Amino acid sequence: MNNQIPKIIHLRCYGYPTRRGTWIASCIDLSLIAERSSAQESIDALHEQILLYVESVFDTKDKNSIPYLLSRPVPWYQKLHYYLIGTICRFAKIRRGFKFKREYLLPQAA
Repeated sequence: MNNQIPKIIHLRCYGYPTRRGTWIASCIDLSLIAERSSAQESIDALHEQILLYVESVFDTKDKNSIPYLLSRPVPWYQKLHYYLIGTICRFAKIRRGFKFKREYLLPQAA
């Protein structure tokens, strides 16, 4: 793995409704997940988790670990779910989920 700390990180995220009537939003690049009562609330909660996680990564004393901590992928079956949701969103007339990419400007380690 490259030990360079990127200036910008691109994160792949997706969401879907549950049988309980809530919504799940998940980031497959950092293995983070949020569940809320609406799609937008789950996206907002996930965004907040991402910001807090990145902040804690840059607070570490071991600066060499930062690139590794910024790449915390989910298991293969969750990546598969991400791509399935994306396919459903693209081709289905009924909206059964969402998929988005978000760009985050990272602080630089001192």
